[in-house]
Amino acid sequence: MNEKIKPEHLTRAAYVYVRQSSGHQVRHHRESLLRQYALTERATQLGFAKVVVIDDDLGVTGAGTQERHGFGRLLTAVCQKAAGAVVALEASRLARNNRDWYHLIDLCAMTETLLIDDDGIYDPRLINDRLVLGVKGTMSEFELNLLRQRAREAFEQKVRRGCVLWQVPIGFVRTDEDQIVKVPDRHVQQAVQLVFQKFRELGSARQTMLWLRDAQIRVPAIMPSTRGEEIVWQLPGESRIHQMLRNPIYAGALAYGRTKFQRTLIDGRLQQTTRRRKAREDWSVLLRDHHDGYISWEEYCQNQQILEANLAKREGNNTGAAKSGAALLSGLLRCGRCGRMLFVAYGGNGGRVPRYGCHGGRVNRGSAACLSVGSLRIDQAVVEQVLAAIQPAGIQAALAAEAEVGREQTQIRQTLTLAVERAHYEAHRAQRQFDAVDPDNRLVASELEARWNQALAKVAEVEARLHALAPPQPLNPPQKEQLLMLGSDLSLLWQHPAAPVELKKRILRTVIEEIVIDRVEEPAQELLHLHWKGGVHTELRVPRNGTGHHRRVADDKAIELIEELSKICTAQMIAQVLNRLGYRTGQGQTWRVHHIYNVRYERRLPSYQKKGEWLTLQETAAELQVSGTVIKRLLKEGILPARQVVPGAPWVIERKNLQLPVVQAQIQAIHAGRKPPQITDRQAELPLKYSIL
Repeated sequence: MNEKIKPEHLTRAAYVYVRQSSGHQVRHHRESLLRQYALTERATQLGFAKVVVIDDDLGVTGAGTQERHGFGRLLTAVCQKAAGAVVALEASRLARNNRDWYHLIDLCAMTETLLIDDDGIYDPRLINDRLVLGVKGTMSEFELNLLRQRAREAFEQKVRRGCVLWQVPIGFVRTDEDQIVKVPDRHVQQAVQLVFQKFRELGSARQTMLWLRDAQIRVPAIMPSTRGEEIVWQLPGESRIHQMLRNPIYAGALAYGRTKFQRTLIDGRLQQTTRRRKAREDWSVLLRDHHDGYISWEEYCQNQQILEANLAKREGNNTGAAKSGAALLSGLLRCGRCGRMLFVAYGGNGGRVPRYGCHGGRVNRGSAACLSVGSLRIDQAVVEQVLAAIQPAGIQAALAAEAEVGREQTQIRQTLTLAVERAHYEAHRAQRQFDAVDPDNRLVASELEARWNQALAKVAEVEARLHALAPPQPLNPPQKEQLLMLGSDLSLLWQHPAAPVELKKRILRTVIEEIVIDRVEEPAQELLHLHWKGGVHTELRVPRNGTGHHRRVADDKAIELIEELSKICTAQMIAQVLNRLGYRTGQGQTWRVHHIYNVRYERRLPSYQKKGEWLTLQETAAELQVSGTVIKRLLKEGILPARQVVPGAPWVIERKNLQLPVVQAQIQAIHAGRKPPQITDRQAELPLKYSIL
């Protein structure tokens, strides 16, 4: 027995640690695994009565990027002094990083635990043994990194020569020479081409996915099976469309090193959690025109720009994807005061009226928001500018639209035709399998019969969809004439009820880079600087409503009544008069007291306090000590000046007019019981100048 093994060590258990770095090594490197399990016999030969085998970490790397539950059990046993010795084939089995290795050595030194490998027995408390163990751990970590570096350099060298060493996506196959060619299946090729074509038309991965699902067009995908790789057809998800659009292999380019691992410190250990896309200039390998692709490299780059622009970020220059909201300039407006992109908020009845706003002032300076702009006028003004700019291309667009009529249905028909052909092939193959089986083997025959029935049902389903598809109908002469008319008048086409909002937004974003907006106080205007795609800039001024002015403002006569009646009535009385006369608010509601206060505030109407300067008809009668009928006669004859905004509204009489001589003469005559003097239109003034005959 070795002199380093003391009796106190033998009273404890010997822990044999077994580990291999991957599942492939566990399955195929059997000799190494057997050698590690054989260490139990060596521990017994060294005198340990109890041997514990820890093999929880089979298939787990020791590089420190993954948590090892078996290694944790081993450290727990060492700390509890339950382990007299830790037995492993070599240092690399215990750890491939110095952090775990030196942590184990320190714990073994504190608990007087030995370390035993295939070469010898080591006591971590002895300086020489500790030095040897340190060198072994360092060499183990260095060896792993060196092997990785050599393998990675050899791998990348083959990739730079154009060799494909990984699974290729759907639509391609890898040859025996590690090259890429298109899959010979025409149905698969047509489905892949359709994805890129619809994205070219719709400009959104989500809209492409929705169109394919609405049309019930399935997209191929590669699934692992017992026979290797198998192509399955299924309705696409948005992530599936994104994978196809972002992969440069469809553009005929071979790219490697497009992503990198994002390392995160979790429980004191760096772990690879997520992958991040790298910029194109940082890719390890990029070989353009490497093979025959489905799209060109230029179209691929344009697709990436569209996908990046469709990502609506709070901070950044992305416009976001065109959505169904009514705000046509969403994603295009930039604040002229703080430089932020304006956001969209919806309000009004049913939340259908958009407004553009910027909170940059509130965020940066703690002051009020920079801007809040209604969308109706500026949207209309910008649309008029855009339509005027693209009007010359209207006829050409109409002719192109005529040529595109029926193309979408033709695509669906081609896809279903190929699907029918594939379904017939699957049915014939299922029939051949059923015919080849022994009829007496009912366990197999019944299963093959069920598969044949499923294939026949699939044929019937696809054929029914193909027959239900209406044939494309060419445009008749009246429809062609109407199409050309719409092309010659783009404003009429823009206002057409069938024109989708998403298409309008895409047209605006095609010709406009961005719009910088600011506010001018005098005169009240919105100042817009249109930055066109070609580098041209246009200044546009849009009038702005004053405070309290909007399209749902109250009637002018109602505003005039409120101002006039404020001289003699309370807010409640004014509301009653307006309702009695049939007036309504701008929202079509009956008048309430708070409506009166809001109109006074928004219109900045003068506030008339009750100081006795203005009188009602009843107050005037009481003041002059006559009946209301007398006052009405004086008003009718125009003797007493007064104002009535609309028929039926109360009369507003100024107190000083009661002292007019003509009014006083009438009142005194009534008080004296005499007949009031008659005032006729014939009583005219004598001229100041006259001639002597």
